[in-house]
Amino acid sequence: MNLQQIEALCGVVRNHFSISAAAEALNRSQPGLSRQIKEIEQELGIRVFSRTRNKVKALTPQGEEVFRIGQRVLRDIRNMQQIGNGSAREDTGELKIATTHVHARYSLPGVIRKFSLRYPDVLLTLRQGDPAQCADLVANGDADIGITTASRTSEEVVAIPIYKLTRSVIVARSHPLARDRRPTLKKLAAYPLVAYSPSFSGRSIVDEAFARAGVRPRVVCSAIDADVSKIYVEQGMGIAILASIAYDPARDRNLVAIDASHLFRPGMLHVVLRKHSYLHGRALAFMALYAPHIGASLMRSAMDGGEIDRQALAQKAPIARFANVAPEETA
Repeated sequence: MNLQQIEALCGVVRNHFSISAAAEALNRSQPGLSRQIKEIEQELGIRVFSRTRNKVKALTPQGEEVFRIGQRVLRDIRNMQQIGNGSAREDTGELKIATTHVHARYSLPGVIRKFSLRYPDVLLTLRQGDPAQCADLVANGDADIGITTASRTSEEVVAIPIYKLTRSVIVARSHPLARDRRPTLKKLAAYPLVAYSPSFSGRSIVDEAFARAGVRPRVVCSAIDADVSKIYVEQGMGIAILASIAYDPARDRNLVAIDASHLFRPGMLHVVLRKHSYLHGRALAFMALYAPHIGASLMRSAMDGGEIDRQALAQKAPIARFANVAPEETA
């Protein structure tokens, strides 16, 4: 068995079982790719793929395990190459961060600005998506780290709690709630709600609190973007319940943020890392700015499969207060 065969097998799976798409992605011929897959099946003495009329359809149960190991092999080789070609340095290369809109817009800009000034030769790329998509980007090697509320820990990734996210009720300045400093859930449920999409943990936190109180708000609009939600609030469509960091007093002058930490449990922001991978110097330097209370040894231990007390980390995590500047610059 050789590396090209493993790349062929994993390439077909990653390209949704399309031989032609995998061949194009790997810059190989379709006949050559098909031959490499047959060779690996003959050498292992099993069927890796199930087929219909000679067309690859899915992985067999044994193929699932072969693919999992193959991914790990390719990942380890990539890790060794990174060490060998100098990409471990923190002052050159590319750093890819997967995150949601809220954090790209509110929690990351100040740190990114500071990082870019300190490491001007590092290309910093943001990949945006919902929390599950961000975790997948890290798992697939398309991002170095994820900054997201996704708490999924699996064979591919580990999520380490880094900050608590409190919630605020966002209303227009002319709204009846604008002067209410301590609203109840019953009061909030009386107004239309501009809510997050169900794919975001913030939505489940809100739904959970209302359900406990025995009230059901009327959702008039569902969005995945805090800024879009605030536009609809400003237009008078309803109220929004957002992470407190998504309110910018300088820009949101037509809106009022009411602290709702007494109504909703805090969400948790995580750094998502790919297990059994190499965390290069650029990523460590960025995390030292973004979450200085999370040490490199903890991240490396978690990536190596070591046990971490996620509950204790979550309890000790500071409340996120970014205001578009680096954490150590905030009050």
